[in-house]
Amino acid sequence: MRIVLVTLLVGLLVATGQGYQVKPRNYNQTIQQLQKDYVRVEEEFRREFQIWKQTGVKTPHFKEMLEAWKFTEDQRRKELEDLPIQMEGTLCVLCRSVVGQLMDQRREGASRADLFATAYELCTTLQIQEPDVCHGVIELNIDFFLYIFDSRPTVGADTVCAVVFQSSACTLTDPEFINWSVNVNPRSTPITGSKHFPNARGPNDIKVIHITDLHYDPLYLVGHNAVCNRPACCRSDQGIPDNVLERAGKWGDYRDCDSPWDAVDDVIDHVATNHPDAAYIYHTGDIIDHGVWETSIPHNVQSMNRVYNKLIEKFPNKPVFNIIGNHEAHPTNVFAPSTVTQQQFSMEWLYSYSADMWSNWLPQATQSTIRHGGYYTMLVRPGFRIVGLNNQDCYTFNWWILWKPDYLANQMQWLHDVLLQAEQNNEKVHILAHIPYSSSGSTFRICQREFRRIVERFYDTISGQFNGHTHRDEFNVFYSRENPAHAINVAWNGGSTTAFSNINPNYIVYYVDPATYQVTDFESYIFNLTDANRFPDRRPEWFQLYSFAKEFNMHNLSPREADTMVKRLGTPAGRNELRRYWEFKVKLGDPSLEAGCDDDCLLNHLCQVVVSEMGDDVKCDELRATFFG
Repeated sequence: MRIVLVTLLVGLLVATGQGYQVKPRNYNQTIQQLQKDYVRVEEEFRREFQIWKQTGVKTPHFKEMLEAWKFTEDQRRKELEDLPIQMEGTLCVLCRSVVGQLMDQRREGASRADLFATAYELCTTLQIQEPDVCHGVIELNIDFFLYIFDSRPTVGADTVCAVVFQSSACTLTDPEFINWSVNVNPRSTPITGSKHFPNARGPNDIKVIHITDLHYDPLYLVGHNAVCNRPACCRSDQGIPDNVLERAGKWGDYRDCDSPWDAVDDVIDHVATNHPDAAYIYHTGDIIDHGVWETSIPHNVQSMNRVYNKLIEKFPNKPVFNIIGNHEAHPTNVFAPSTVTQQQFSMEWLYSYSADMWSNWLPQATQSTIRHGGYYTMLVRPGFRIVGLNNQDCYTFNWWILWKPDYLANQMQWLHDVLLQAEQNNEKVHILAHIPYSSSGSTFRICQREFRRIVERFYDTISGQFNGHTHRDEFNVFYSRENPAHAINVAWNGGSTTAFSNINPNYIVYYVDPATYQVTDFESYIFNLTDANRFPDRRPEWFQLYSFAKEFNMHNLSPREADTMVKRLGTPAGRNELRRYWEFKVKLGDPSLEAGCDDDCLLNHLCQVVVSEMGDDVKCDELRATFFG
């Protein structure tokens, strides 16, 4: 979620996921004006940049431009979803100006060292991150960019920034990035209503535990600095602050800190001890910490080993369905296509490692696709199939999208074909994916479009979707593209066991109908981090935060019931319920509750539930029309 430089000033990396913001009523006119201003600002920057490179001197005007674009400490620490939507234009023109000049430098023969020096100076001057973070992130990512841009000289800065930001201010127009698609088998019958099923939660429901975003940091050290102005704090090399209120707690910290081992150990122990009747464990990725400027393959493997071995110890005879998170890669987020075989870029190390570790729970038949691309499918029992995706290839901060965008169709076509076979075999399917395909996940918009087409085609085969990444206890309703009145699927998010940032740790218990494999209800379990750290010598006191169906008066959690609930929350009469939903979403995190969420904020969170494809604001517009009465 925190803004950091991850490559040659190409853009701002969000570490967990950006949310949806309702557009102001004059938004389209503002964007049109911005598009005209871009040309002038980019030309000014180009001229001033060239003077700097030729003379080594920044003119007063260039200094003014850089000063105006500097990030404040508050902006640097905010989640991207909390930055005002009016900043989209500034971020886009900054990206296009800087990236355009760096690309021009390279095409004019600049060396790696030259580009590194320029990117580093701009990163520190603009205060995008602290100098050590700027240095580390650029060093980890620069070779990927040199390879991609050297082999794709026609890709422009406008395309780069449109992929990374994909806001309306940064418009994607390159047909190569837009015009690929999945070959979807046509439906035999039209969708005539919202999907529903009759059964409520019952005593024979299958119990499924959802754990996600552990974010174990082996460098976490109790008492160390929790206010370090970096993407990850509370680490052993960041010192002990004089102010005791800025010191890391025993069980984690609400600030930009990942999980100490004690917290990871505790949640897995707690789940194993208190839910022995669970049939399955869904573990949807992000084991690795947020130290994005200093990752390495040995570091990542060491952390994953410790977590997987703990899962093996506690669930030796219970199926654990794991998937990869964006932080498991080195560098973070960067997932090269299988056709890229150069050793320094290849993902073979991660996919082979995952195949080996997951073989403790998965059959031999899953090995080939895991080793090829980190994804798999398994028939769990007659009539019930699980699909584990590696959808990091569609993450907007996976730079390989810029190299060959149509390769993104490969795994999605595989998913389509698996679902088609499942349909023919009368199987129901749960899809596990780390990053939500909806508006809250920074998924490349064309992937959103194609995934939505797949969901629409197989809405009756897909009985549930389960995501992580955002750290929030939330959900997303998918509506028919052909008729948005019909709710056809729901994606559930497991939240996070890390408190990063401003939230309490949690895990989810789903109740699944044994006939339809639909989710009938779920319970979220949390502990209060403030209370836990107040008593460091005892284990945290976990408790059930709520039952979703009971709290929101739902018969079950079908798409139709979810749509009814969302519409109710989108009226003045539903405002208290909506506020309660937001409180649950942030898991009663003390700093989040203290900051609060006004009506505009609540509407943003509600719209995030119903937007599953960027640019399609139909359902949000409907909610906005009823929201204030």
